[in-house]
Amino acid sequence: MSTERFQPTEHPHVDKILGASGIWQAVIKGTYVRVWALVGCHKRGMDEWEILRGFPTITAAQLCDALSYYNDHKDEIEAFIEKNERAYDGLLNEEQEVKT
Repeated sequence: MSTERFQPTEHPHVDKILGASGIWQAVIKGTYVRVWALVGCHKRGMDEWEILRGFPTITAAQLCDALSYYNDHKDEIEAFIEKNERAYDGLLNEEQEVKT
């Protein structure tokens, strides 16, 4: 495994970052904005301008490249989206149990 924390990808605006869990994740270059988060917003029906308002540190070109990266690496990004949705659902369930 590389000792570097960042690795370039074939996409000019997307790097891979080594997370604390030891898993490489695609991010917008120079940021910690995860590609899966941007794709998740897009899949929920947010348009480009809504996503850019929610992530003011990225540009339209970076967002387009993130979506292009997703098209080239669907299995990888879908796995992150699914994992994070399960984690979020678990937190909601725990919160509801505490309230009852």
